[in-house]
Order: sequence, then C-alpha cells, then structure tokens
Amino acid sequence: MKKKIKILVDGFNLGLKKGSGIKTYGMTLLDAYEILGHDVGVLMDNHFVNGKDALLDEVALFDQDEVRPVPLLNYQWFRNLKTISYFFRKRKGSLVVPKIVEPDPDNYMSKVSGQKYSYVENIADVFHTANRLYAAAKKISTIKPKKKVDIFHLTTPWPLKVKGAKTVVTIHDLIPLKVPFTTLDLKVYFYELFKWAAQSADLILSVSEHTKKDIMEIYGIPEEKIKVTYQSYKGGDIKVNEEDAAVYLQSKKLEPEKYILFVGNIEPKKNIKQLIRAFAYIKKGYKLAIVGHKAWMSDSQLVGLQSYLKKKDYVMLNYVTEEELAMLYSNAFCMVFPSLYEGFGLPVLEAMQNNCPVICSDRSSLPEVGGDAALYVDPYKFTDIRDQLEKLIANPELRQEMIEKGKKRVEFFSPENYAKRLQEAYEGLV
Repeated sequence: MKKKIKILVDGFNLGLKKGSGIKTYGMTLLDAYEILGHDVGVLMDNHFVNGKDALLDEVALFDQDEVRPVPLLNYQWFRNLKTISYFFRKRKGSLVVPKIVEPDPDNYMSKVSGQKYSYVENIADVFHTANRLYAAAKKISTIKPKKKVDIFHLTTPWPLKVKGAKTVVTIHDLIPLKVPFTTLDLKVYFYELFKWAAQSADLILSVSEHTKKDIMEIYGIPEEKIKVTYQSYKGGDIKVNEEDAAVYLQSKKLEPEKYILFVGNIEPKKNIKQLIRAFAYIKKGYKLAIVGHKAWMSDSQLVGLQSYLKKKDYVMLNYVTEEELAMLYSNAFCMVFPSLYEGFGLPVLEAMQNNCPVICSDRSSLPEVGGDAALYVDPYKFTDIRDQLEKLIANPELRQEMIEKGKKRVEFFSPENYAKRLQEAYEGLV
C-alpha cells in the first residue's frame, strides 16, 4: 500500500480568473493527487485572514481584489510596512476546510472544494510579499502552515519554503533565457530566482525532456535531480453536444470543418504572424479562428490581418470557456501551432484530445508532445505552414489518419498515466 503523502500546492495560478498554462497544469496536478489518494492542501494569498471564524475565512477566499476594503492608510504603504515585518517572523495564516460554498462549474476553486483538495492554507499576500522580499534582499520567505506538510509543490518557482517540508518545483520552461526577445520578463530576476529554485529544491519536475536539457545546461543541475513527468489535460469529462456546438459556431460565424484554428496568446513567441501569411494563400472556403488574448507586441503579430486578409476571413475570440474551447477544437478543420519555443505545448494535446488534426512547429518540446500524430513545420517559414495546410486540405485520408493517431497519442498523457509518473517521481522523497 502506497504511503498517503501530505502535500501543499501553491495556488497562485489556480486563483486566476482566466486560464493560463500553469493554471491548467495546477488543475491537472490536483486531478492526479485525487487519483493517488494523497492528502492535499492549496496555499492561497487572499487579503483577508481571520483565523478565528472558519466560515468567514472560507467565504472570504472568494472576495475579489477590486473590492478590497480601503485601509485607513495608503494600501501600498501598508503593504511595504508589512513586507518589512516579514523579515523578522515566520508567516502564519488561517486554515480553511471547505464546508459551505456550493460548487460552481465556472469557478474552479469552488468546483473542487473538498474534492481535489481537503483544505486551504490562506496567508495574506504571501506570493507578492515573497517576490518583493526576494527582489529587494534575496530573502527566501519561510512559511509555517497550520497542518503538517510532507511536500511543498511549487507549480512554478516562487521564493518560498515550508518549514519542515521537502520542496518540489515544476519548471515548465526557460523561455526568457532561451528566446529573451519574445518575453517581457525581467531577465536578471528570472535567471536568479529559477537558479535558486533549481539548486535548492529537493526535486525538480520537468514537463518535457527538452526543458530538462535546458535546466541541466543553463544551471548545471545533475540529471538525477530532474524527473520528466510531462503533464496531462483537462476537459476529459466535457462531452461536446452537437446541437449546442452548432448554435455556438453559428454565433461566431463559423462552420464545422471550415475554419483553421489557432489557440494561444497573441505574442511574438506564438508566432501567429507566419500562420496569417500562410493562411492568405489557402483562405478560399475557410476562415481563420484565433483564440487568445492580446499580449506583448500583439499588434506586430496581427498586422497581417489587415495586409493579407479581409474581416470576413477571420474571427478573433479573446477568452472562451472550457466547453467552448472543446467545441472549437472538435469542429475545426485543423489546429495550427507555429510556436517558436515551448516548454510543453498544451494546445497540441488539447486538439488531439478533441479529434482535431495538428500542424505544429518542429522546435523545442513540440515533437515530444505531437509524436507521429502531427505534421511539422519550420516556424520561421510561412511557406512550410502553407504547404502542410494545402497537403491536408487535398488529402482527406491523411486528415482522418491524423485524427486516429492523435487518439492514440493522447493516451500517453492520460490523467492515470500522468499520476503514475508523478508517483514514481516522488518515490524516495518522503
């Protein structure tokens, strides 16, 4: 019988209103813990900590920052004073055990209350305070949870430790160091924080062999300290209703199998400008559906929409629900993902999960994810993307073959297989 491990997971990204790659990773991590039967808590940083009224602490977790009570003194001044005080004491908060909040399918934190995790450790502003302390003085914040913790699992590096617990950190990628011209990260801060995280962690989890190689090369971390677990996918329980999908697509002026799909932030790394140029050559009879919010330098990535396309040729969707995304994947002719660099490449997996053929970049981790179930392109050559699109359009048999291969490829990343890899990585740690 395997040991039941007491695990605390950082919940910063889990608490975000909209999706992110790390949020999805955190969600699939909690799913894996549920499969494995471990005792799991989530570390949150809500501004309200009472510690005496358990029900009040629970409902206060859902207060939004924009309705934060205005203190008597300037809040930034108050924050800075509080930051200084944390130099001199261990950080404590409140223990919240879900009891009264009703599950809400549109709010992940309430949907999983009492299911994927059994409690919340809430410490006011713990993540931002830890970042400020590290940036100002290279100080690592140590917290002391109410419950005993065997493993503190950081879903991305934070300058945090838990007293008496082993630290596991997931490093998704080192993109700000490998392709620094594609991000806005503070490069020195990123380099130093990730170096500290990699060197001080008891175990590093990587989402691909490619990222593992980057960690070893840049930070000199021994291979045996890094375990590649990849990651799984969300939405396995979402069944696309054809009638609902038809209504949704019609509302977006899309037709089944008559649009090329792109999913990802609009930023240089995602390289959508090359897809737009390629699509201009094959647009007849198809639309380009772009799902993702505008990020850094999005205008330079989208300039081709005006240069090469007309408004009737494309649809832009800023944010969609899990259900809507599944509808878009399952009805697309194919999904094109020409990213310059990825630590994993979740849209590739999500597309295959929803029977959507994939054309993607041949760089970084993407061939690991796509395997033999994707068509690959040089992301710097729009002609490569154009040629693969034309090949797929002209060959219905190839498209069906890719769908079938995608179904098999997804099995490797199933929640059960991911949980097994996670358990193997933890062996010997506690």
